[in-house]
Amino acid sequence: MQEFIVAVIVACAALVVAKRYAPAALKRATRSRAAKAASRLGWNKLAAKIEQQAEAGASCADGCGSCGGCGPGNASEENTVNAPTAPIKHTVVSLENLRQNLRR
Repeated sequence: MQEFIVAVIVACAALVVAKRYAPAALKRATRSRAAKAASRLGWNKLAAKIEQQAEAGASCADGCGSCGGCGPGNASEENTVNAPTAPIKHTVVSLENLRQNLRR
């Protein structure tokens, strides 16, 4: 019985690590296969929920680059070279400011 409990704990830990660190393409493929398996088993509500999560994950926010509209990596060289940039803000830390912070 103890071995079964340890196996379940290790499997759950492996799933958590895989969920966090797996590439986005692998996550999408896994969701797609899980949705197909759920629909084959007749679990239509679960399949719809998994498909909804898969569609929500396929946005430009995940950084996959599949839509071709994410970030400057997909822009042409000539557009990025002449693009205006925001001014860089410099923060100056004086010795007097450091002394005041240390006194607090």
